[in-house]
Amino acid sequence: MIASWIFIALSGYFLLAFTGVADKFMVSKVVRAPIAYAFYTAMTGPMSLILIPFGAKLLNPHDFIVALLSGTSFIIAVYFSYAAIYKSSVSRVIPIQGGMIPLFSFLFAYLILHDRMNNYQILGFLFLVLGAVLISSRKENNTWSHKAFFLASTSALFFALSSVLTKYTFNHSNFISGMIWTRIGFLIPILPILAFRENRKKIFNAPKEAGVKNVVLYYSSRVTGTAGGFLQNYAVSLGSVSIVNALQGTQFAFLLLIKLYLFSYLS
Repeated sequence: MIASWIFIALSGYFLLAFTGVADKFMVSKVVRAPIAYAFYTAMTGPMSLILIPFGAKLLNPHDFIVALLSGTSFIIAVYFSYAAIYKSSVSRVIPIQGGMIPLFSFLFAYLILHDRMNNYQILGFLFLVLGAVLISSRKENNTWSHKAFFLASTSALFFALSSVLTKYTFNHSNFISGMIWTRIGFLIPILPILAFRENRKKIFNAPKEAGVKNVVLYYSSRVTGTAGGFLQNYAVSLGSVSIVNALQGTQFAFLLLIKLYLFSYLS
């Protein structure tokens, strides 16, 4: 049983690694506005309603609020993640997230879910986190500013909070209901985002900046990102949110393999 949800999590992180490569190209070469990516990600929230016939349940008011907060936290995390990638590179941001998301998740899971791990799980958890931290400390030619580190760390905090609140929702309903109501929470940041004129300008200019030739890449990354997120959340619903998030360090390994393949293919 444990092996199954670990494999599911790894499959999700592989898809998210591809999404990271595509999004780095888009945010650095095409649409240089992280707020636009956060907005269009938020707009995908209602798509979760297609899951209603497959076992959706209504939540009590408290659990419904928790689900909405999970979705809202995810959109905030997306914004800070894209902002960090824009300032640096996806190959630096992912390891930082891979090291810090598990730490924040462990804390939130302890406080919110009263989640406890046995000694073997803690040892494996620390091993995974340490590996991600060591990778993130390596030197690269690209810049890595304090601001980029702050943005990546903030995104890690909100990704972890979203993940733990999602696990709480799964525990108090079922997987389908959790996926629906947490995604409805994506919509909450939309009005605050649109309240600023500069944000509206960046958002509505984004399709023009992307151009027709990048449409396939954009939607391909959205498909892999959605599928990867679905698998990650399914793994969370089956197992420990702390361990699933600790496996995020493997996303960097997948990222390197994808970049190596692309380099050999294009050279």
